[in-house]
Amino acid sequence: MRVRVTLAGRGPDARILVRMAKREIASLESRAESIRAELRVPKQNEVFKAAVEVGYLTALADGEVDDEEKAEIVRAVEIISSGAVVEWEAEDLVEECARKASAEGPEVRATAVGAELAALGQAEAGIYFAALVAHASKGIDKKEADVLKQIGKAAGLTADRVRDIVKKAS
Repeated sequence: MRVRVTLAGRGPDARILVRMAKREIASLESRAESIRAELRVPKQNEVFKAAVEVGYLTALADGEVDDEEKAEIVRAVEIISSGAVVEWEAEDLVEECARKASAEGPEVRATAVGAELAALGQAEAGIYFAALVAHASKGIDKKEADVLKQIGKAAGLTADRVRDIVKKAS
């Protein structure tokens, strides 16, 4: 499935949000190499998949992940992975996250993915990646920050450490 971003019927507010997201994506692109260096960790594929799910669950905090958010998540994945994950693979990752969240519920998935990051020994890398993705797709609001804290807690991180990681990603 390809994600198409359309603004028909959305009005000027949607255009403003897309312009904001484009600025964040440009910022992400300019920092991509240093971000990739920080995300070079053992079991990188598993950490990456878990981190994409954290990013998806963070975007879902308001109850919905719209087409624009999906497109921005996919674009952020492509940038951060330096092309190692192509668009269709990123879209499949996002769709898999959506299926899991729908089947099990976002709170159950948040706890599970936090535990997965803890088992991989990469809680900070996963939260960092998700914060980068969230910043790229409109920034992080209170609901999204709460999801990151929940996942961080399940991964063994304190709320203060999650806050510090989110600040670093901004």
